[in-house]
Amino acid sequence: MPDPVQAGHFLHRLELETPAAFERIASSPAALRYSIVTFSYSNFLSQAVLRYPEWMLQVATSGDLHKVLSVEEISARLSEFPGADASAPPSPLVLARFRRRLLLRILLRDVLGMGTLSDVTEELSNLSDAILEFAYNGIRRELVARHGVPLYVDADGEARECGFSVISLGKLGGQELNYSSDIDLMFVYTAQGFTDGLEPISNKEFFKKVANRYTELLSTYTAEGFCYRVDLRLRPDGRHGEVCISLDGAREYYRTRGRDWELQMLIKARVSAGDRELARELLDFVEPMIYSTTTDFTAVESVSETRERIGEKLAAKPRRASSPASSGLDIKLCPGGIRDIEFLVQCLQRLHGGREPWVRHGGTRLALFRLRGKDLLSATEYSRLASAYEFLRNLEHRLQFHDDRQTHALPAGAETQELIAKKMPASRPGEIATAESLQSQLHEHLNGVRDVYERVIHAQKPMYYTLAPAVEGGASDSPAALPGESPAPPAPVSSNLVKFLDQRAPQLAAVVARSSLRRSRDRFESFLEKILANPDWLAHLEADPVLVESTVDLFEHSQYFADQLIRNPDLISELSPAGEAPVGGAEFAQDASEMRRAFSRAMLRIQGQSILCNVPIFTTLERTSDLADSVVSTAYRLALAQALAASPPASSTYTPRDQMM
Repeated sequence: MPDPVQAGHFLHRLELETPAAFERIASSPAALRYSIVTFSYSNFLSQAVLRYPEWMLQVATSGDLHKVLSVEEISARLSEFPGADASAPPSPLVLARFRRRLLLRILLRDVLGMGTLSDVTEELSNLSDAILEFAYNGIRRELVARHGVPLYVDADGEARECGFSVISLGKLGGQELNYSSDIDLMFVYTAQGFTDGLEPISNKEFFKKVANRYTELLSTYTAEGFCYRVDLRLRPDGRHGEVCISLDGAREYYRTRGRDWELQMLIKARVSAGDRELARELLDFVEPMIYSTTTDFTAVESVSETRERIGEKLAAKPRRASSPASSGLDIKLCPGGIRDIEFLVQCLQRLHGGREPWVRHGGTRLALFRLRGKDLLSATEYSRLASAYEFLRNLEHRLQFHDDRQTHALPAGAETQELIAKKMPASRPGEIATAESLQSQLHEHLNGVRDVYERVIHAQKPMYYTLAPAVEGGASDSPAALPGESPAPPAPVSSNLVKFLDQRAPQLAAVVARSSLRRSRDRFESFLEKILANPDWLAHLEADPVLVESTVDLFEHSQYFADQLIRNPDLISELSPAGEAPVGGAEFAQDASEMRRAFSRAMLRIQGQSILCNVPIFTTLERTSDLADSVVSTAYRLALAQALAASPPASSTYTPRDQMM
């Protein structure tokens, strides 16, 4: 055992506190062995065994430790668990207790080698799915009894029951859940409408009650700890968005406003509870958007920038330095850690998933295998990434299942690290686990992931991203600026992309080559990639050198508007010469999407003139205020039209229930 002292301590407590249970366990070789294993590996599950020693006897006699329990099998056990009433919402205490009961079984399968890492994470995910479904059904039944069944009118004019889906994201979505982890959820209901009970409310209000009650039930701290910490920040509009959203609302959000990282995180999205067909309808709708940037390197750039920002934040904290020997090393977020492997996999999925649907999968381990199968990773790269992921996830589990804490930080101290090393699966037969061996393996895996990450990401760049070789007498031969002198201006843009432009648009290439791009160079080249793909845009810029200079200037001064131009290059037409910048467009919009597009165009035109043409600040403020007035007025007009269309005031006795007739 990795910790015989702790095992002896809990075994002695079991004998003192429940002598009859101790005798029954001691008379069963399997129960005694499993008890000592649990006492040696996990403090919080040891406490659970002291309170419920019958759990250990049940595990020992179950005869099913060799298999992964399915969601259906776990659901059947939950329905028979003491205190679980299928006719009403379960109590937070019952759910937390049931979770601990199943974690005991999963822990034993894990540390005794009865299940692989994939088996363990799958069963942890199945446990969560079963609890999520059981809790949702109880809450819905309670609210239906009070308000009636939520209904909506379908395209044929028929009233139908409104569905509700619990969509999981992150590790739960990929069926790779940890022992102690947040669960990332998003709630979607079918459509607007009303309930049919004596106290009718709108579907939106009904499912908002469901979502809030649901989150509270799962997250309440009890004597058995949490059931699950629920994180809803990945829903549309994040913490500022509605707690649940209609199917049409979700479609509109991802079609018009979904950001690159929001589409990327949907790679792992799947339904965990509720209406399966409803969730599948949304996920089928967004899937082409996720993999639409198959030849666009900006998807990789976006992920790489996020990774770099995380690295900078960690580097700013001394206790999370990059050396594995440092205390508090975050094995999830540090360079070469779990997040880097997940980012790399998702980058390759987004770049190649359009032409290779086989690589589309929410699970990191299986996605790695499929990327290797399509020769998008070499055998060596796959081996290093897969072995590092398995090592880091096993280490993460051992950090978490000791005290049921959501932690990824490796504790300081050789004694503590040696204990963790002894709890890790043996990498080689007969290996003696020490703090030094743990540090050595960790260092090797982190370095291996960093090397593969940089090499693979770099290999995805188009050829024209490579800078032209320095010419003799170039910048390297220039003298450094003397004290008091201004530094030499940056070298002009000189890349294979500009050389390629010489053949297609020489005027544009000449202006770009003279430009003094600094921080926006990579973004501007991403913009030029989009321009090259559209002859009309290319011709527009080729014919207007002043517009090219204005575009370069805007890229250098505003990352926000640069990103807008990368996403929608046709906005370059809004970079007009100095003069009046009319609001234009928003007040004539026929729907919300058209209004947003008009707003984006007008705002770019106003701010572009402010940046490029030195328009007085108060003139700019007046124009943005006029634009805001126009948008507010248009939004009111559209909202009023929608409300009247949804609920026409047919008579003075009209009630919400009339809509269902």
